[in-house]
Amino acid sequence: MNMRILAAVGGLALLTGACGHAGEHEAAGPSKGASTYEQAVAFAKCMRTHGDPSWPDPGPDGAFPNNNGSLDKSSSRFKTASAACKKLEPGSPPQSVFQADYRKLLKFSACMRAHGLPKFPDPILEDHGVGYKGDDINPNSPQYKTAHQACRALAPEGM
Repeated sequence: MNMRILAAVGGLALLTGACGHAGEHEAAGPSKGASTYEQAVAFAKCMRTHGDPSWPDPGPDGAFPNNNGSLDKSSSRFKTASAACKKLEPGSPPQSVFQADYRKLLKFSACMRAHGLPKFPDPILEDHGVGYKGDDINPNSPQYKTAHQACRALAPEGM
């Protein structure tokens, strides 16, 4: 798997503001009292509207899966969508969310190794998120699919 993932698994979507291009009418964003989920939905809609049609809906906690959208983050289409939705851009959840996700991913990694992927990496915890880095895991391999099936209950939503 091209595991260059390093994103917040748990609370990526603490969002505020509204979506739109300068000079155009702006779509109404969630109200200031909106739930994290409602704010994340507004961000997802904005990203899809502005050029990343595969941007996923958030989970019930407002978090997005690690593999957000289908566009390369360095592509001009992604940059355009991201700029248009800047006011809705995810904020940083509390470090405690990352630490909880990190503990979950440690168990997931251990399970994946125990089920046939001895080189499956441990997650990496950073200030802005938790996730995986590495290139040596193929999610399309039979070994990965078997291990993931056995360990999926330990995986955070979206993995």
